[in-house]
Amino acid sequence: MNLFWIVASMLVGVCGHIFRALRWRLQLRALDIKPAFGTICNAVFGTYAFNLILPRFGELWRCTYLASHEKASFSRILGSVVSDRFADMVMVVIITAAVFLSQIGVLNNLLHTYPQIQDKLHAMITSPWLYLAIAAVCILVACLTIGKSNNKWIRKIRGFLGKLWEGFRSVASMQGKVQFLIYTLLIWSCYLLQLYLCFFAFDWMHDLGITQALVLFVLGSIGMLIPVQGGIGPWHAAVIFGLSIYGIGQEKAGAFALVAHGTQMIVTILLGIYTTIAIFAERRHGKPIAANDCSTE
Repeated sequence: MNLFWIVASMLVGVCGHIFRALRWRLQLRALDIKPAFGTICNAVFGTYAFNLILPRFGELWRCTYLASHEKASFSRILGSVVSDRFADMVMVVIITAAVFLSQIGVLNNLLHTYPQIQDKLHAMITSPWLYLAIAAVCILVACLTIGKSNNKWIRKIRGFLGKLWEGFRSVASMQGKVQFLIYTLLIWSCYLLQLYLCFFAFDWMHDLGITQALVLFVLGSIGMLIPVQGGIGPWHAAVIFGLSIYGIGQEKAGAFALVAHGTQMIVTILLGIYTTIAIFAERRHGKPIAANDCSTE
């Protein structure tokens, strides 16, 4: 294994997080929230580390950390994070659709080989609870926003939803929409390049190109649909399956999947350690961060 390409892959992964911080800064500025760039990086780095502990907990921690640090509205920041993730979802759909149209046979083989993935997708689409939940949320939001009430809790909820919506639509009102699009493309280019650079670390991967990396990227994303911490297991199985299509044996494919995924986890853990040290150093210099300082109004 050539460690040069492994280190290069890890550095590209860090660059992806930095581009995410730059993109988020555009949204925060639209909300008149202007933290130091280092603070935004800490929030983004910490997000991924906390997500290793509990899925999606990192997003809530990110909002709480920045809201308390900047004495800003938690709900407005949460709205910006929702729109941030919505932009990612759009990119995933576009990439998956492009690969699906060009490599439909590969994806069909994956779903037949790993029926648990197919079953989960089918269950998600056909479950009546999903549509009932969506309808219930829509009705609830409509009642809270349209109806009139002097109840203080309803007014608080309305205020929270209003701030949440304000944060969500920050993309529409912010300056630098072209920059936002460029950063989005850079973020996902880094994610793809992080995987592709690992190809060069193994002699048996040299014949594969960026197209194969894109296929593995999408297959890994589909494997992540199975709710396992950090994608450990399903991601590996999907990537190993994808490599088998291109003539890579299971043992070699398993070695690649283990290293490619493991380096991502190492980057996440190291950035989490850095963020923890940075926050403690900040507190020590007289800038304590207390969760109860978080404003939701």
